[in-house]
Amino acid sequence: MSLTQTAYMSRNLIKYGGIGLVVFLFLWTGMTAAIKAYKAAHPPYTPPDMRFGILPKLVFPEKTFEKKEFTKALPGDVFPKFSDQAKVYVVYLPKTLYGSLDYAKSIAKDLGFAGEPTETKTGSGIYEFKSENLNQVLRMNVLDGSFVLKYPYESDQMLLSPDKMPMKEGAIDIARAYLAKANKLPKDIEGGEKKVSFWKIEFDGLKLVESLSEANMIRVDFFRETTDNKLKLMTSEPGKAAISVLVSGSSVEGKKVVEINYRYVDIDRQSFSSYPIKTVETAFNDLKAGNYWPASDNQSGSAKIKNVYLAYFEPVNLTNYLQPVFVFEGDNQFVGYVSAILDKYVKQN
Repeated sequence: MSLTQTAYMSRNLIKYGGIGLVVFLFLWTGMTAAIKAYKAAHPPYTPPDMRFGILPKLVFPEKTFEKKEFTKALPGDVFPKFSDQAKVYVVYLPKTLYGSLDYAKSIAKDLGFAGEPTETKTGSGIYEFKSENLNQVLRMNVLDGSFVLKYPYESDQMLLSPDKMPMKEGAIDIARAYLAKANKLPKDIEGGEKKVSFWKIEFDGLKLVESLSEANMIRVDFFRETTDNKLKLMTSEPGKAAISVLVSGSSVEGKKVVEINYRYVDIDRQSFSSYPIKTVETAFNDLKAGNYWPASDNQSGSAKIKNVYLAYFEPVNLTNYLQPVFVFEGDNQFVGYVSAILDKYVKQN
């Protein structure tokens, strides 16, 4: 073989070898990415660990209702697909259990109530603070930290026709600042959705209106951040958060916030355990059997279910766990909750 032929073959080997190496690296990178994507989309199955043992039964507010007839009216007449398990999170008991009345007094003081409270007759642990200057009343449950702050806006003629209502962001800023001064704006609330709705004072209470131009009140609802599996947290009033602030159009500092409804439990998002949940078909059978809680109901004897999803129910009483529920939404504004955890893993009494 001549020197010229050897040089020619060497050049071709380098040329085509380089191209082959590039093609190999390209294919290798693509295959590696595809394998990673497949593993991310199809993680290995991990069975529920049920580390918390038998869970306490979900407690809903007392409500009398009559069983309805339910039918499906879902897209394609089929239920959506759900996993066979869901996380249950640890709920910390509130600090007020340890600080009790003294802790409540400090919160009241931050909110502008300097006087001594009086215990109400409505229940143990509920105290009432009054601000004579602003004509406000603060009623606080010192056992769970929940409270209601109220100014008698219904009888204040100056609030019926305010000179200037705040815009959406302005109302959120007013509500946020009021909660923050009492350190009542936790991270998962600060980072959650802020929903604004418009209201008008009527002779029989507040009426929801369509636009700011019709309103003389703005309600700001502070929703929690969703959990890592993107499930929402539902309250006993669908569409309303456990923390809401009613903002007026008054220029008087003490009348800008006229009502606060506050209920918050501290959820440890790092402490959880997985539990088996019912199939959506089983949950629907529970619904039809009357084993549900109507978050929103009407007088109709039937309802067509148009949407189903998983969510968590914000506790209304002292509890150790945040548990999932199936949410059934139907016509005529029906919303029903069915406990999602398999019955055998929940205390039934």
